[in-house]
Amino acid sequence: MTYNILLQEEAVQEIQEAFEWYENKKVGLGYDLLATIEICFEQLLHKPNHFTYINERFRRIKTTRFPYLIVYEVEGNNVFVIGVRHAKRKPINLNIHSE
Repeated sequence: MTYNILLQEEAVQEIQEAFEWYENKKVGLGYDLLATIEICFEQLLHKPNHFTYINERFRRIKTTRFPYLIVYEVEGNNVFVIGVRHAKRKPINLNIHSE
């Protein structure tokens, strides 16, 4: 099955904020974060049902090198990314609904 990744608005905002934070710490580090997130997206395109359930609806995949969790749900051939959260700072809001 071919999957599509669809980023919810909150996930896009969280990625932008994280990118800016890391890029302000060290030039190029924000791009390293984006590359790490892209690797996770590639994994989700190939096997989205492989990763850990948070509850009966949502799953998560951990990034390497950076402490982030990508929270998503699978509906048919769509992978809805609802959040990209810092694993130690921002709790996961599971009341978000995909569009």
